[in-house]
Amino acid sequence: MVFFAVTAVFVVAGCSGSTGAAPVTVTVPAGFVTSAPTSGSFDVNATPAAPILQPATPVPNLSAPVSPSSAPPTSPPPVISPGPRITTVPAADATGVSPIAPIVIDVTAGTIGSVSVTNPDGRSVKGSYAADRSRWTSSEPLAYAGTYTISAAANGPTGTSTSVGRFTTVAPRVTVFPSLFPNPSMTTVGIGQPMVVIFDKPPADRAAAERALTVTTVPAVQGAWSWIDRRTVHYRPKEYWKPGTKITVAANLYGVNLGNGMYGEIDRTLEVTVGPSKIAKINDATKQMQVFIDNKLVRTVPVSMGQSKEIAVAGKKISLVTPSGIYVAQEKYPVKRMSSATYGLPTDYDLGYDKNIPLAVRLSNGGIFVHSAPWSVADQGVRNVSHGCININPEAAQWFYNTFSFGDIVEVTGTSTALAPTDGFGDWNMAWSTWQQGSVLN
Repeated sequence: MVFFAVTAVFVVAGCSGSTGAAPVTVTVPAGFVTSAPTSGSFDVNATPAAPILQPATPVPNLSAPVSPSSAPPTSPPPVISPGPRITTVPAADATGVSPIAPIVIDVTAGTIGSVSVTNPDGRSVKGSYAADRSRWTSSEPLAYAGTYTISAAANGPTGTSTSVGRFTTVAPRVTVFPSLFPNPSMTTVGIGQPMVVIFDKPPADRAAAERALTVTTVPAVQGAWSWIDRRTVHYRPKEYWKPGTKITVAANLYGVNLGNGMYGEIDRTLEVTVGPSKIAKINDATKQMQVFIDNKLVRTVPVSMGQSKEIAVAGKKISLVTPSGIYVAQEKYPVKRMSSATYGLPTDYDLGYDKNIPLAVRLSNGGIFVHSAPWSVADQGVRNVSHGCININPEAAQWFYNTFSFGDIVEVTGTSTALAPTDGFGDWNMAWSTWQQGSVLN
């Protein structure tokens, strides 16, 4: 309500009883009324009484409490829209973060203006934005036991936002290194070559280790991993590799939790191509080796294998018989020093030896080789006189040495003992169903 000043006019009686009147003017402040009459007669000689002023509307007691029902209405506060919201994975102050889990920065109600993810040395982590710049994702692994800083800024229709946080990656108790075979210098292998991964320490979680291993082939084949021991796992197809098959083995172990504080040290890959089919078939009954290349017989060579003897040394029996089975060529030497002491037969015993042997192609860890043996040419194709190796004549040995290499097959049949599947690359001496059971993921 608005109040205005009001002017009140009073009529005052004249001197000596004169009834003539002279007006007296009193101004009433705005918001007040007067109790004095606004007309009438006054004794001009008398002191006029001051008019009584009072508010036109009662003044509230400002010290008294105001009840909600009597409080004057108030306007609601203005609605302020929030700025863009920034979320990060991992969250600020996270610890034990996997170094291979991607860093993800998301923005709602806006777009990302800038992102910086740095390690303790200030090096930036690589990453990329989504097409609409609502997300940023890292594209490279992080280091173990590192502290990283995330700084992000976002823009939106209602303002800007910033976010700064730190997190720490996991610190392994120990790291595990994978060695691969074939090695990087070997680009072509034979049809029998298994793919091999050897860990420098036995993984506590072999299932996690096996899951980190992949084999890709062109053309596709059916194959499986099988553990040879706690550190070694082999991969082979159901049947021999087809010539021309391209094989890629990936051991994606970096950042993988292998149990008991063990983590993969590095990622490694190998790529090989399968060469021509080369199979040497040796029959003890005929004492002949037939060599097939791409299923065609190309050569027949007389052989002499391990003699049918068993020697006892310190209570241990040592057989000289060449085991029957499927062998895979795994090494070759222009000259190889061979000693009977390596398998427990002292060199000074009867039948003991320590010699340099030419043109030797290794077939097993137990010491079976195909090699040149000029001393037994007369026996080759007739009788077995070796300590277990396959003796052939020098000219045939040179050809075999030049022709056969890693992964090529030698099949021996007809002898009285069997090659152990765990001896060298004896993988093919195991039935496929049994081989598959060697995977810890089955």
